[in-house]
Amino acid sequence: MKRHFPIALAVASIVLAGHSMAKELDMSKLTCKEVGAMSAAKAVGVAMWMNGYVHGKAGNTMVDGDKAEANATKVAAYCKKNHDATLASAIEAVSKM
Repeated sequence: MKRHFPIALAVASIVLAGHSMAKELDMSKLTCKEVGAMSAAKAVGVAMWMNGYVHGKAGNTMVDGDKAEANATKVAAYCKKNHDATLASAIEAVSKM
């Protein structure tokens, strides 16, 4: 699980900071396609939530900015090829690479 945190953080670094989400989302069902269609502000909110969730599960308080950036590229590339994958499964798949 410790590898997931930098990946989730990396997703946040792909988009610009913005406002929080206006409606509730089932994060376990959120697809790459849905995240790609969101405004930058909403995508940041999703990425920050995923970051916090994975981070909390891992019990790791450290962040490696270089790894986060590299993992962001991997998650984005995975999502471009797998639009129907959930964001969680994309993060999981990339963490195993």
